[in-house]
Amino acid sequence: MGANMTDPGVHPDSGAAFVPVERATDPVVRVHDLAMIEFAGPDTDRAWKFFSDFGLTGSRDGDGNLQFSAEAGAPVCLVYRPAKKAEFIGPTFAVRSREELDALHRQAGATAPAPLPLPGAPTGVILGDPNGVAVKVAIFEDWRSLPDCGPPEAINRGCERPRVNTPVRPQRQPSRVLRLGHMVLGTPEWESTARFYIDTFGLIPSDVQSLPDGRPAIAFMRCDRGDDPADHHTFVVGRLPILDFEHAAFEVPDLDDVGMGAEVLKEEGFRRAWGIGRHILGSQIFDYWFGPDGRKFEHFADGDLFNASRPTRSHAMSAAGLAAWAPPVPGAFLRPRLGWHEFRQLLGNLFGGSSFGFKELKLLGSAMRSSSTPD
Repeated sequence: MGANMTDPGVHPDSGAAFVPVERATDPVVRVHDLAMIEFAGPDTDRAWKFFSDFGLTGSRDGDGNLQFSAEAGAPVCLVYRPAKKAEFIGPTFAVRSREELDALHRQAGATAPAPLPLPGAPTGVILGDPNGVAVKVAIFEDWRSLPDCGPPEAINRGCERPRVNTPVRPQRQPSRVLRLGHMVLGTPEWESTARFYIDTFGLIPSDVQSLPDGRPAIAFMRCDRGDDPADHHTFVVGRLPILDFEHAAFEVPDLDDVGMGAEVLKEEGFRRAWGIGRHILGSQIFDYWFGPDGRKFEHFADGDLFNASRPTRSHAMSAAGLAAWAPPVPGAFLRPRLGWHEFRQLLGNLFGGSSFGFKELKLLGSAMRSSSTPD
């Protein structure tokens, strides 16, 4: 579909032209936000413990499914269903009108609008992405706005020293989780997957990181809200040798909430994946932790907001470009989960079963050794 982009330029290491990732001029719908993510797995007790210590509020339904809530967005932002095998079930996006659901049914092959098997049974549709991931889109009549977090704490900074006789004493408690912010999906079928989410849901590529041959490897995509601001990224598609959920991120009010949440998770015996730091693309302060089934979950604060007028920008992919400041990136953070199921998928994909082969694996390794950073 049509584009609204500036000249993407060339890769600084190889001189190859960046392959542009165009926004859709006429998508089927323009989703408003990411509402919910669903998982299944064998260890519901550990899932309950992790997400509660992470800062979400939990409950159980009559079938033993775990439901977790933040303060804003959909009333339930994460569902964990009991199952023998760990699995990412899929995301749910929010739209504002029944007309958008009808358009997805008519133009994108989604199911007819009906109450979905989700907490609260919102009216919605289900469709499959190019990887077979079940994607739900729903109307949430009980969508909640972000809460007022109160005025920020005064900060003594240089010659501006307003905090006098007022010590800072954050409470030792889990992070205050405001909302589900974004998720990342890794796939060997990058081009078809990225186009599906752009052309179907109107997601706008904010920043794209590319391999040395110029092909995109990661697209950070935001919701198209016109003149209203949206997060720098709500959904991210990464080029990986296997299909898997890479991580999900939840917004907290500030750095103290990121730091105190980390102290609680550490005390409760959970393992940090990477952090604390500040990203370059998106700018948010981040902290990643390994949750149930080895999946990663992030606390973040102070992220970028863009409206629809901001053009897509292209950059070289590199480990150096992941953060403006942070500890060194651990190898465990960069590697995809590799259980037996994922290992079999990896071998099948590399030996001709997908668009990700040994050439792409070599380019990915070369990219991550690059020292290039985004502008």
